[in-house]
Amino acid sequence: MLRVINYRNLFNLRCRGFLVIPGSRTGEEKMWGRKKKVGIALSGGAARSLAHIGVLEVLEELGVEPVAISGTSMGSIIGSFYCSGVPLGEMEKYVASMDWKSFLLFSDLALSNTGIINGRRIERVLERFLEDKTFSDCNMDFCCVAVDVFTRQKEILSSGRLLDAVRASISIPGFFSPIWLDGKLLIDGGLIEPLPTEAIKMFDVNFIIGSSITFERDSEKYRYLQVDGNHTGKGQVYDYHNIEAGNPERLKRLHDLFKGRKKDEDQKNVSVQSILDTSLNIMQREIARRYNDLADIVIEPEVGDFGFFDLTHGSEIIKRGREAAEAKAGEIKRKLRLR
Repeated sequence: MLRVINYRNLFNLRCRGFLVIPGSRTGEEKMWGRKKKVGIALSGGAARSLAHIGVLEVLEELGVEPVAISGTSMGSIIGSFYCSGVPLGEMEKYVASMDWKSFLLFSDLALSNTGIINGRRIERVLERFLEDKTFSDCNMDFCCVAVDVFTRQKEILSSGRLLDAVRASISIPGFFSPIWLDGKLLIDGGLIEPLPTEAIKMFDVNFIIGSSITFERDSEKYRYLQVDGNHTGKGQVYDYHNIEAGNPERLKRLHDLFKGRKKDEDQKNVSVQSILDTSLNIMQREIARRYNDLADIVIEPEVGDFGFFDLTHGSEIIKRGREAAEAKAGEIKRKLRLR
């Protein structure tokens, strides 16, 4: 006796997991589609990139399990530490305990034309955490981005000693001396790819989370509180754009903007650091837009009110990273099907 096959019932059984057809997807893939292979891209940003630590902490708490990480400049430091097994708590404790003022004050000046700091103190920090580890020692895929001075091309570093690759990726032109590596003179990768969302595609990932540092404050955060003579911080909201060009107060407000945070009344001169800081801000902001668009989710810690080398406020910067990631928690859980 012939029995009529009800294809609708078979389809329902398959969708509910009671029927497995050879060659078909099973388990979670059957219910939610292709399993997400998450890659995390960490941008540059000098001290502001410490916010990546807070971002990674929240992603861990949400249950995000990346298969690969890419880093540019300071993002390569955080990424290499993380991929080589350094706990995030240890990184945070180190940031909080370090005497960064002394570290920056006594950084080794370079007697060369390639950079004002040779980076030996930075290298000692890298050695403390990375030792002599290579990319193959990482617990997940990792790469970092640098730029070849001679060819002017991007170099994605994914083999050899981690310390060498990271040191190349953080070589801010004119500040840190560049690094010779495999016959190439390498400098900071942020010149071409500040958020390495393109670089991470060299790995088997199909979902990219970008942690992209906000280099400048938004329009609301350009507005300062007009303080009274006692610096109590009370008063009306103040917008430096509305001050007349010849007014000395405008120069002070512009100086505050350059420095990244409000300064005392007697500090009215623009410094070399502030000029470098703002120049890098402008460059990074314009280039980063393209790479932000390559990420499925972009987390943007609001750290524009910290200076480029404001390592002394590292704990607060990490906190801003946590806040930015927590604000995206709903979207992350929804897109990755996390509970």
